[in-house]
Amino acid sequence: MGFDMRVEKSRYLTSETDLDLSIPQLFKLAESAKSVIRLGLDVGGGSGTFAAQMKLRNVTVVTTTMNLGAPYSEAAAARGLVALHAPLQQRLPVFDGTIDLVRCGHAVNRWIPVAAMEFLFFDVDRVLRGGGYLLLDRFFSKRLDLEKVYAPLIGKLGYKKVKWAVASKSDKNGEVYLTALLQKPLIRSTSE
Repeated sequence: MGFDMRVEKSRYLTSETDLDLSIPQLFKLAESAKSVIRLGLDVGGGSGTFAAQMKLRNVTVVTTTMNLGAPYSEAAAARGLVALHAPLQQRLPVFDGTIDLVRCGHAVNRWIPVAAMEFLFFDVDRVLRGGGYLLLDRFFSKRLDLEKVYAPLIGKLGYKKVKWAVASKSDKNGEVYLTALLQKPLIRSTSE
């Protein structure tokens, strides 16, 4: 299916660089903020490894896939996970304010037009409950675009930065990775 279970079974369990946010670290941060994670959404979740690791911790994570280059939906479903084929240009098929965690994986990156990215971020805001988390997991873009376009776009959400780590991607195009854990405010101020 295009993935190696020997590698997948240990993904998200340890942190080797500043860009990594392991699941144990995520739970420790949530616990210190007196926040619970019970229901999640993994946008562009590939074969569902993040959802599978969270399932071991009694967290239900719905994985959206696009089957680009491999049958990711089938791989996730074969693992007993909930997989949805959901293009980024449509609203997430989830009720408002019901999700504790939204993770955006490698499918969410600079190749998505800015207008579609803004739509996605504000739809994520719609489905996240107050106090919920948005995890951008190795979002990549050119460094200048991160500073001038994506960081301000993310900033429009008004979320608390729990983690914000930027590191160079290992290519010559001036691209960087961003891993960010952002927490939605419990209550929006009336001045927003």
